[in-house]
Amino acid sequence: MLKSLLIAALIVASVAPASGSKTWTVLPDGSGNTPTVQSAVDSAASLGDVIVIKGGVYHQDGIIVDGKSITIVQSEGQVHMIVPPSGSGVCFTFRNSAAGNLSSLAFRGFETAIAVEDASPTIQFATLKACNRGITISGASTPKVWYSLLDSCGTAVEVQGGSVTLQNQTIVNCSIGTRFLGGSSSFTRTIVANCATGVQCSGGSATIGCNDFFLNAADYAGCAAGTNDFYTDPKFCFWKSTAGPYWLHDTSPCLTRTNPCGVLVGAFTAPSAGCTGTAVEQTSWGAIKAIYR
Repeated sequence: MLKSLLIAALIVASVAPASGSKTWTVLPDGSGNTPTVQSAVDSAASLGDVIVIKGGVYHQDGIIVDGKSITIVQSEGQVHMIVPPSGSGVCFTFRNSAAGNLSSLAFRGFETAIAVEDASPTIQFATLKACNRGITISGASTPKVWYSLLDSCGTAVEVQGGSVTLQNQTIVNCSIGTRFLGGSSSFTRTIVANCATGVQCSGGSATIGCNDFFLNAADYAGCAAGTNDFYTDPKFCFWKSTAGPYWLHDTSPCLTRTNPCGVLVGAFTAPSAGCTGTAVEQTSWGAIKAIYR
């Protein structure tokens, strides 16, 4: 309960609507202020409005936020955006906006879950699973992506251009954790575990540091090791819970700051996020995952 309250407080503080803004509500059955997320985006003002998506499953894609700096956030339970049987395969596209906020949604099964094109939103507290590409960033974009879980994607994050801040993520089970193709990026305080390649540098520039790489086939491809990167067990909490298995044990070097940078690392860093008891020693990732199959 305390974990939920701490995360909720962070979300509320970061997405509180500005004075005079309007809130648009979307429900799974279409009975909100507008029937779909796209219709809420179309109805929202260009600056400051808030779209609240109530908990449930949404089979929607092709949602385009063009030229609007608005907040999109979940409420009253987890929002699951799941790829429909047919469609563009891109769930959200942020385009031509100087700001904005996407917070706390969960995505599954998309070709690309979130595309950022010449836009600068903050993407936070998101969960992206089983997507070919989790987040793509291109053009003159300056987004911030942080406190998000990217699980079992082809490429978790792909930076094609822009000036990008990637911080405090947990990236697991992906073919490529993060691919840098262009632009300039900062990639810090992130856990990258059990990926074929942790980070791949094929263009642009990336400042890498203070990340925990663990059980990847290759930590770097075309990249130099980051300043104060480390390579120790993050001690995930492998229990069955609504939070998922990627909370950190209370002795984790990512949670206790006992790492070379002395900082919190990964997506789940609330003070009470750690599990307790005997920490699981991960002799192999496959053996751990097999417990939950």
